[in-house]
Amino acid sequence: METTNVLVSSLFGNEIQYIIPLFQRYYVWDEENQWQPLWEDIKEKVSRRRSEDTDKRSTQHFTGAIVIQQRGTHVNEVNKYEIIDGQQRLTTFQIILCALRDICEEHGYDDIQRRTERHIRNEEDYRSNDDQYKLIPTEYDRNTFISLIDKDIDNSSCLIQRAYRFFHREIADYVDDDKKIIQILFRSILEDFALVQIRLDPDDQPEKIFESLNARGKALLQFDLLRNNLFLRARVEENRDLLYQDYWKYFENPYWEKTKTVARKKITLSELFFQHFLMAKLGEENVTPLFNVYQKDIVKRNKGVRFELNDLKKYSETYQELIDCSPNSEIGRSMLFFDTFDITTLHPFILFVINELEVSSSDLSKILHILESYTVRRLLCLKTQSTKNYTKLFSRLIRELKGKSFHLTDFADLLSEEKTNSTRFPNNFDVENFLMIQRAAEVKENVLRYILFRSELMKRKKNQFFEKNELVFDKSLTLEHIMPQKWHTKWHLPIIEIDEKVDSFDVEKTVMYEDMFSAEYKKENNLYSTYSLEDGLIDKSFEPTLDLAQKRNTFLHCIGNLTLVTGRLNPSLSNDIFRNKREKLYKNSLLVLNREVCERQTWDTSEIRERGEEMLKLFFKIWPSLEHFSDGAT
Repeated sequence: METTNVLVSSLFGNEIQYIIPLFQRYYVWDEENQWQPLWEDIKEKVSRRRSEDTDKRSTQHFTGAIVIQQRGTHVNEVNKYEIIDGQQRLTTFQIILCALRDICEEHGYDDIQRRTERHIRNEEDYRSNDDQYKLIPTEYDRNTFISLIDKDIDNSSCLIQRAYRFFHREIADYVDDDKKIIQILFRSILEDFALVQIRLDPDDQPEKIFESLNARGKALLQFDLLRNNLFLRARVEENRDLLYQDYWKYFENPYWEKTKTVARKKITLSELFFQHFLMAKLGEENVTPLFNVYQKDIVKRNKGVRFELNDLKKYSETYQELIDCSPNSEIGRSMLFFDTFDITTLHPFILFVINELEVSSSDLSKILHILESYTVRRLLCLKTQSTKNYTKLFSRLIRELKGKSFHLTDFADLLSEEKTNSTRFPNNFDVENFLMIQRAAEVKENVLRYILFRSELMKRKKNQFFEKNELVFDKSLTLEHIMPQKWHTKWHLPIIEIDEKVDSFDVEKTVMYEDMFSAEYKKENNLYSTYSLEDGLIDKSFEPTLDLAQKRNTFLHCIGNLTLVTGRLNPSLSNDIFRNKREKLYKNSLLVLNREVCERQTWDTSEIRERGEEMLKLFFKIWPSLEHFSDGAT
């Protein structure tokens, strides 16, 4: 290994070609973090050169480091070096030189243009092939970069073109058609910017040396470290370019650069996949730092780079199905629920099941059904509705299931062994406790909306004559209390005789809630928070009616009293009486849930209880109990 300090002029002044291997990261520098700071440095150096104080321009600006390793070449080929690290810096200086060359051409400064061109292209002898270019980027950037060198018009929004437009604009504004400044700028770029060049011998192990050496460079992701390590470990006879084409090219896609917010931090899909891949392979909840864990626990298995690449690609294709939730994929359709609630903590376990366990498609469908039922029930029955304990639980399940022949009942039995509130599978009694009484008020609104949404879909599915217009779960569907939360303002109460059976309030003798209490009592007490309300009644005969009022409050948030309406319809319903609500729902809503409500003539506690029991049965069909799966039911 040989280390020297080099200037930009010596990097590009000789007949040489730098090749960025296919597996290296494509161009990622941007204006805020790299282009603008580098341009400020260039201007500062030019300003020093323009100064009469020669001492001020004697120091060189350290721009980082590059690591290169010579490639074997044939006779009449230019000397070629593979860039192990530093491709972002070299590419950016080439882009700057292209912008400077084109500005010189625009202003007719042919001498500076020709001198600049010699630092972009090799001599005429190589112009007939790719040897003419000083730099060959990755396949991802190659066509765009070559079009820049060849002066072909390219209006794309890729980073290389954006970098060119940035430097062209900044240089043009700065030099303002002043040839002297252009000459100083050209000299400054070539002579004032130094890099540490690390040239590896053929026997050196580049994967041991590779790391991010430039403090200004865009930080390498753990996935970048993985990619470089894999290909630098690959033996030459394994044909790294072929490995790239067969396996890694799949990852060279903007798709994997998308970000998701996890625990309030943005993380790229590639990093999230890497994390979940390791968790699925190892059954461990803590796999950070990712690259170190991969080296320690995956590489040591010594199955070879091709096996590792194949494993990564296999897992990543499954992962994309999980993330995309495509309706054309059975896995995608099953994952739509988890995507709706942004639950990613189960992804490692699902990756493990699909890629490591030999399960039939039927069993896979049931496993996903169990996981959804488990999650919905926990979202419903837990106040915190947190999934933070899932990671620990399902990492342990991976370890327990790994290497064993899989049976669906075994998985259900493992879940049934969980007894603590943080991990147990809520039973039917738990569900009934939250859906049928006042505790439903503790459930987050989006969970109740989703339960009603899926109930609607189930009702439509059962009705073969229903028009199958698509219904999407989004914020346009809002939660509506059929008996309003402030029912006291407009809903009358029947005056009930002692022992009279209450079927509805639609009787001749009715009373408004507040009219049952004396003026003195209302003045001193809150009628909506006091429990000993009997003391304030004008007449003891109102006690059965007051009992009905209290039952209304108890059943108010029961699933039987809830439905879905569009956001525009919601305000018009408000606290209106049932007769008017029913009419508006009938005219404006196509939901089966609402059509069934409209079939009722009255609406009070008995109707709410009856509908609630129907909705509860429907819930158990959609999200069965663990006993249902343990018994081997489908």
